Amino acid sequence: MAKASQDRDPVAAAVGLLSRRDHSREELKQKLRSRGFVVSDIDKAIARVDDWGYLNDARFAEGFVRYRSARGLGPIRLANELRERGVAAELIRQTLAEAEQDWFELCADLCQRKFGTAPPSDFKARAKVQRYLAYRGFDMEQIRYALESLHS
Repeated sequence: MAKASQDRDPVAAAVGLLSRRDHSREELKQKLRSRGFVVSDIDKAIARVDDWGYLNDARFAEGFVRYRSARGLGPIRLANELRERGVAAELIRQTLAEAEQDWFELCADLCQRKFGTAPPSDFKARAKVQRYLAYRGFDMEQIRYALESLHS
């Protein structure tokens, strides 16, 4: 019965989606659109759940950064993923700046867990480590720090 009411009511569908996990405003719009709701109904539903305090891009971004950084992703990749989810650039910058994460240490820890404590033996091995860490979202300064930490 609850599923049938969500199929007809965009507010109920939005509340159902937000009860499972936080969503960004844009992500919620896309999900409601994919369920066949009209844009005007979606806007009204989003305004209502926003008024109720269920929708909060800042809370979404904080949780996203906390969860994904704990899995070894760096600030560049997190910023890109948040941008893809429709979070405002200023909010992304602020969230990453306020994150209680030492990106240098996270990069070094990830490097040691993935490649061991011995420094790369040659240029090819070093390039492989750099590519991996860059893919995970770390900048060259953080990658250099991680590689230098292997020497100690």
